[in-house]
Formats: sequence, C-alpha cells, structure tokens
Amino acid sequence: MNLSSECQAIEMGMQLERDGRAFYLKAAERTTDPRGRAMFLSLADDEAIHLRVLEEQLAAIQQKGYCEVLPEMGEAEAGWDEELFPKDPTLLEKIVHPEASDIDALVFALQAEHKSYELYRRMAQETQDEKARQMFRWLASAERGHFNQLMLNYESLLQSGHWAN
Repeated sequence: MNLSSECQAIEMGMQLERDGRAFYLKAAERTTDPRGRAMFLSLADDEAIHLRVLEEQLAAIQQKGYCEVLPEMGEAEAGWDEELFPKDPTLLEKIVHPEASDIDALVFALQAEHKSYELYRRMAQETQDEKARQMFRWLASAERGHFNQLMLNYESLLQSGHWAN
C-alpha cells in the first residue's frame, strides 16, 4: 500500500468518524432513557478522539511522509482482525427515520460501526507502514468495542425492553 492509499483511507475514516459523531449526538438528543443517552454521548466522544487521531496522522503523512505513534494508540485489543457479524444481519438494512425508535437508532449505529471497523481492519492488513498498522488496529479495536456495546444494548432492549448500560 502506498501513501496515497493510506491518505485516502484516512480521509474515508475521518468522514466516517464525523458522521458517526453527528449521529450519536442526534441519537442522544432523541433517546429518553438516561442510560441510552449516556452511551450515545460516550460514543460521540470516542468518535471525536478517533477523528483527531486520524487528522494528526494525515498531517504527519502529508508533512513527513509517514505516520507517527500517538499516545492514544496503545496496543489493539484482541479481535481487531476478526470479522464482525451481527446476530441478525437483516436488521442492519433498516433506515433510521424521524420517528425512529431506540432500536432503529441502534441498528443504524451498528451499521456505521461495522463499516468503520471493516475499513480499519482492511487497512491494517494492507499497509506496509508499521505505525499506520498500529493506528488502524487501534481504531478497528475501538470500533469493535463500540459494536459490541451497541449489540449488547440492542439485545437487551429486544429481550427486556431496557438498556443494558
């Protein structure tokens, strides 16, 4: 993978993070349960951190020609390179509408996290730059954690009618 491809992937990731943050902030406004609101706000904060890391890495590549290891980029958690498959993939085809329920919001969020995860996972596998690989693994691991948190809440709402967090 060349620097141009890495820059394109980073720019795609930046847009996914911007979109994710905007969605989570809107979902937090519309969710009536305090636990659900807190989860969406926490996810929005995480997306802001991911966006900042990506922006810093893009600047490093453009200025220096390589990625840098940033303090936030610790070792990726286990599972960063495994595919994410929701328990019911047909649910990820729903579209969130103005009258969307909390379940609809979670389904949309699961879609977004899956898309981000797959981008970062693929980039970690394709890049030759070890620092870029570390960043993409870290991001994939974070998105996997978001996906798992969202799926836990989705299943909890379906089974019990209550948020898990």
